[in-house]
Amino acid sequence: MANGADFPQAPQSQRLPRCFMHIPKSAGTSIHAAIEAALPGGSLAPQRMDTSLFCDFDDFELLSEPVRDLIAVNDDEVRSMERYTAVSGHFSLTTLLQVSTPSEIGTVLREPHARTLSLYFYWRTVKIFDSVLPYKAHEYAFESLARFMNEPRVAPVIDNQICRMLLHGDPRIPRDGFIAKRDIDALAYNAIAALDTLGFVGVLEREDDAWRGLTRLFDAHLERRQINVTHRLGDPVPRNPEEGLLTRDALRLVAQRNAADRIVYEHALACADARKRATASRGAAAS
Repeated sequence: MANGADFPQAPQSQRLPRCFMHIPKSAGTSIHAAIEAALPGGSLAPQRMDTSLFCDFDDFELLSEPVRDLIAVNDDEVRSMERYTAVSGHFSLTTLLQVSTPSEIGTVLREPHARTLSLYFYWRTVKIFDSVLPYKAHEYAFESLARFMNEPRVAPVIDNQICRMLLHGDPRIPRDGFIAKRDIDALAYNAIAALDTLGFVGVLEREDDAWRGLTRLFDAHLERRQINVTHRLGDPVPRNPEEGLLTRDALRLVAQRNAADRIVYEHALACADARKRATASRGAAAS
């Protein structure tokens, strides 16, 4: 998928599900809950994720049955989502395009540096990952932020997450390592091209616009809510008081790991601001 466009396409013989691509730590749990509450029972596919975010882990049959049932591991499990009205969760665009079309897919982006820091602190929260053992990738976050950001085994969630979810399977994106600096600009360009095909792209920092856009996409009233907010979840793993957290090296690595995502985010933000200006202009003309 070097050009960012060679995705497998869903069949066109039936009405396809509307989909929300939940990028971690971008208010997606709250959006998922709103979608689930707004739609009739049984409308939402039971799967909540594919395998693209599972870092250095592929022993899915070792997970407890309730957790395993939430994961679309193989093609048959992905295809099973076609029969539902809606799909919502941690799915790459590559997965969602097997069950729907770009115009039926929406997502919300968050400023990449803030998203990465939120993920780090979330992963340090005590016991929230007990249900997914023996998957233990969160334990890498018990180290300092600098060490976490330099750990290739968690690259799927710390290294240009937006681009990875939009272009999953691209040979320039290693599962167990970081994207090469030489590929940053081209991947960002390809990711923007994929993003621009979607039915709606919101920005968390333009929250009102994001909720309005998703309401239109799902053709249902989505009641705004706040769920899974990191600082409300409990006490984090204690930090070594001698070890700095937001050090210069750590913040440099956060920026480095989000270089492509930052380009994509700035594009999405500009589009969101253009929508806001157009809405304001229409309102002024109507008054």
